[in-house]
Amino acid sequence: MAYVHSKTFARGSQGSPGIAEMRGILAEADTAALIERLDLYRWVGTRYRGRRGFGLESMLRATILSYLLKVPCTAELTRRLQDQRKLRKLCGFKELPHRTTFSRFFGRLARHKDLVENCIVDATNRLREHLPGLGSTVAVDSTVVRSYSNPRRRVVSDQEASWTAKTSSRPNASNGKEWSWGYKLHALADAAYGIPLWGFLTTAKVNDSPELPRLLDQVKERYDWFAPEHVVADKGYDSQRNHREIMKHGAIPVIPIRKNPKGNKLQDGLYTDEGAPTCIGQVPMEYVKSDPKKGDLYRCPPGGCHLKDRKGVRHCQDEVWEKYDREDNPRLFGLLRRGSELWNQLYSLRMSVERVFKSMKQGRRLEAHCLRGQDKIGLHAALSLLTFLCTALHRIHTGQRALLRWQTRRA
Repeated sequence: MAYVHSKTFARGSQGSPGIAEMRGILAEADTAALIERLDLYRWVGTRYRGRRGFGLESMLRATILSYLLKVPCTAELTRRLQDQRKLRKLCGFKELPHRTTFSRFFGRLARHKDLVENCIVDATNRLREHLPGLGSTVAVDSTVVRSYSNPRRRVVSDQEASWTAKTSSRPNASNGKEWSWGYKLHALADAAYGIPLWGFLTTAKVNDSPELPRLLDQVKERYDWFAPEHVVADKGYDSQRNHREIMKHGAIPVIPIRKNPKGNKLQDGLYTDEGAPTCIGQVPMEYVKSDPKKGDLYRCPPGGCHLKDRKGVRHCQDEVWEKYDREDNPRLFGLLRRGSELWNQLYSLRMSVERVFKSMKQGRRLEAHCLRGQDKIGLHAALSLLTFLCTALHRIHTGQRALLRWQTRRA
């Protein structure tokens, strides 16, 4: 990471937030309950345990600042505080702690991740007051969060991490797959505003699809107002169970069907992977229109198939009405017809959650850390998410709604 000179940094150039902006973002995080819980650690009965040490609020502010400044480790954070008088003043330090003090503080903070999650819920609720319709259309996905350990050593320092692979066309991919060692952040984001609503961490080998019901349930537990109209996800989440779970929350699933390796046909070739009927010649029929009573009208393509008018005998129907039992088989037919204009528009919003991951990695140091273990990396992901939401709140309160999704200062 390039070192930024103190005078340059104080002005907030090179994409870093300025002092005034950082002060505003820090003010958006309601951490009173968290500091009160941490303060109990220092008491034995009615007396303080040992020396008072450094102020908890100052330590917490410095920890949050490391996410705003994309500082990857405690040693770099200590150097920044040593060189930046305004940063020390912003945190409230009169003398600086040793870097190991920050490490011990982070470890203690990991034991109270539930209060950090409460801060996330509070920030999201306040965002909803300014963003009408927040959570109406949501997108679901996961991203890998690496572990700061070498899995190829004889003794692996992070025993909780695991391998995962994804299809990739990069030159360093092995047999078309790119392998990663660490964990997965499963997250749900508002597709219209590009704001993350919730996320949790699992080991990297966990499959995405079975975690969708758990993710929806956790969001509903924390936000009583959560009642999405559409849930958008890629085909990795395609399953009958996920479709029914989404419908249980009163939403319409917008998920493409996975390709069937046994011929790419569903129900013995009666329907395509998009749920459209095929003629008896196995040619997909084209959608024409819908009728509330009759269902959907499909028509053979202009060229027909090899059975149409064969030897003067009509073997292939020109048109057919399909009245689907969508609720009985939502995965195959879908509550919203796949390939329709509205379906395509909604599915294009799936990229919003990927943009959230990119912003968290590039602007809120989700990728930049020196941590091991699911507890600490889980706290790390939660703090990255919290600083994302606090930045969005600050942008709203300062009249910068156009920069709502941007987590770094634009050049």
